[in-house]
Amino acid sequence: MDPTYVARELAYGLNKVGCKGIVIDGTDSALNTLKLAVPDLEKESRNSVPTLKYIIVTGLDQNPLAAIRDTHLYNELIMQNKQHLTEHEICPVDPELLLSIFWTSGSTGQPKAVTFTNFGVFNIIAMFVFYYGSYISRHCAPLTMHHMSSGLLGCLLPSMNPCKIIIPALTFDPEATMRAIHEEKCTCMLPGAALLHFILAHPNRYKYDLSSLQYVGVGGKSIQPDFLRMLKTELCIDRIGQEYGLTESGNFLTSTLYIDHDDDRRYTSIGRCLPHIELKIVSNDGTTLPIGSEGEIWVRGYSITCGYYNDPEQTAEAITNSGWFRTGDIGRMDEEGYLFFVGRKKEIIIQGGLNTYPLEIEQVIYEHPSVAEVYVFGVPDPLMGEVIGAFVALKSGMTCEAEELKLFLSDKLHAYIMPKYIRFVDDFPRTPLGKVPRYKLVEDMVRALNN
Repeated sequence: MDPTYVARELAYGLNKVGCKGIVIDGTDSALNTLKLAVPDLEKESRNSVPTLKYIIVTGLDQNPLAAIRDTHLYNELIMQNKQHLTEHEICPVDPELLLSIFWTSGSTGQPKAVTFTNFGVFNIIAMFVFYYGSYISRHCAPLTMHHMSSGLLGCLLPSMNPCKIIIPALTFDPEATMRAIHEEKCTCMLPGAALLHFILAHPNRYKYDLSSLQYVGVGGKSIQPDFLRMLKTELCIDRIGQEYGLTESGNFLTSTLYIDHDDDRRYTSIGRCLPHIELKIVSNDGTTLPIGSEGEIWVRGYSITCGYYNDPEQTAEAITNSGWFRTGDIGRMDEEGYLFFVGRKKEIIIQGGLNTYPLEIEQVIYEHPSVAEVYVFGVPDPLMGEVIGAFVALKSGMTCEAEELKLFLSDKLHAYIMPKYIRFVDDFPRTPLGKVPRYKLVEDMVRALNN
């Protein structure tokens, strides 16, 4: 689970899955959150989370919850059972039994518990080893442990591939990531774009040698081609590309790793399907669309989630009877099978009945030489339904005014998709993975306009 969950979110998650035990960091903030989420933690009967029995605290030598029943220190449990760690017992495994639950961000409501079976997880790891195997001898997993990349791949890759996994920090930490690559000579990293933005801008970047990286696959959907080219040059990375996937896909769905003959597609597309993945573009009624058409991306394969835990309605909305998962992303595919990301279905801006995807506008704003990062979104409007707003962060030492930016855009954007509101910020609200939740930007813009 996300280590930054507040008490309400943590309590919801524990009850949603009927959690029997929790492993928790021994910091004051984490333990206080647990006490707020489970207010009757010290009582014999925990009615707030009836199933919770065991609490395991990490990172401490003294147990701050010693007075609470069934509470243990992680280090003590390891030492007590040390003699059993080298013993191997082969047990029968049901391939359809649930093995892992990961959580969506919950940016549009309560978090959803995404489930994976033994069969699914085995195939996720096997496919990853098959596709990336030559690059992952020393794999850096910089994302937090509740993310698939660290929590699943980071833990289980060595079970199928002779490799070393390096986890730089338990939280989003650009400098710890650079230090880990430098000291451990990491060969591969699959971060989000936000981490790389912070690395490029970090004042201590030149203290660390990152040249051991043979491949960096940037997770994301709307990454600027010029940014990827700059990464390759600035960080001296042998090979760089994009990966596309979701929590529900278990693994990446597409990649540009092996695109050697076409730099344009390597930097502008999100790649072609990985092995054992099916992908198609469909209309609103589920009809498969012809090559070059824009529509929702549907995927199917061994690695895809089997559904949301204890939530048949959400599962039925997301997965068709024939096993296709509706991603909610809009894309198009060219004649050679390269996928291009257009936008999120839920992020579409409907202004006076006309549909616009934020990415279309963001790509043009990025052409301004002063712009470092930009996010476009719909702002509620009583007349038009929505109008277009943008938050912009400028490059260090650069200046720009809203009217200057609009003038720059005037011959590049149609008048009806010109942002009405432009605000400049130093940084953006971010999740623990570095992602920017657009709904928070909408709230911030509405608040600014009201003031």
